[in-house]
Amino acid sequence: MAITTAILIVSFGAIFGSTAITSMNRPHRMQDRPEFEVSTEMREVFEDEIKRDRAQRLERLGLTLILVAIMTELLVFMASYYYAEKSIKPVKDAYDKQREFIANASHELKTPIAAARANFEALATTEQPWTNNVDAELDRAAKLVSDLLVLARTDGRTTVLEKKDVDLVKIVKKREQLIEARLDEKKIELDLPDSVIVKIVRADFEQILDILLDNAIKYSKTKICISLNDKRLKISNDGKTIPSEKLPKIFDRFYQTDKTAGGSGLGLAIAKSVADQNGWKILAESDKKSTSFILDF
Repeated sequence: MAITTAILIVSFGAIFGSTAITSMNRPHRMQDRPEFEVSTEMREVFEDEIKRDRAQRLERLGLTLILVAIMTELLVFMASYYYAEKSIKPVKDAYDKQREFIANASHELKTPIAAARANFEALATTEQPWTNNVDAELDRAAKLVSDLLVLARTDGRTTVLEKKDVDLVKIVKKREQLIEARLDEKKIELDLPDSVIVKIVRADFEQILDILLDNAIKYSKTKICISLNDKRLKISNDGKTIPSEKLPKIFDRFYQTDKTAGGSGLGLAIAKSVADQNGWKILAESDKKSTSFILDF
């Protein structure tokens, strides 16, 4: 559309300009026919009439060019919209089918996993190493199914949830208390104001916060730093540096920078999906000292 508009402006501007210049340089009829003698007053009247006629012609030409440009823009827009819809529809249909498959498959997998766990617990009357392995794998499968369901619901969410004024500082402090038991020897450093009131969907902020905190606990060595203001949440850890070539993929589904750390590789993908739903921006930064995840409201 921008290219079409530019072409129309240049083309019609050139037509209008060349027409106006040609009209101005065209000799008067009175000058073309010297055999007729007329008075000065009559000549001035004729010249004024010719000037008005030229101005009217240029005005009509300008209006015609504007109308033609508008009609052309409308036709180009409708054609572009039609072909864009036609080309995107197969991709959209495939995406919708994929999302529906993930939701249905995840829902169907929950039942056999629950049944397998119940039967396994009934059979595990003796403590054996392999029983712990089976139990751990069942937990991992259940977490994966749960993450897939959350991701499918988030992708398919079309309704806008109600936003309310929320004190983010209270939420962060509450979450900090809840994860203390998982810290072991690690420390949390807080850089928080007294209060930060933001109008948001509380559940979405809590979900992203939980994912980022869980990620920080998993990869940090000695400390986790949390800073917050009315525009940004930043959670840093002093764990392994993420190579710069891996940072663009960090929010991709099933992508893991460290395969030995466990997990499904869906947590950060869920965080990004929730952030996108709210119009927020989430990104990752990593240097030699720390890795940070930043959520901009």
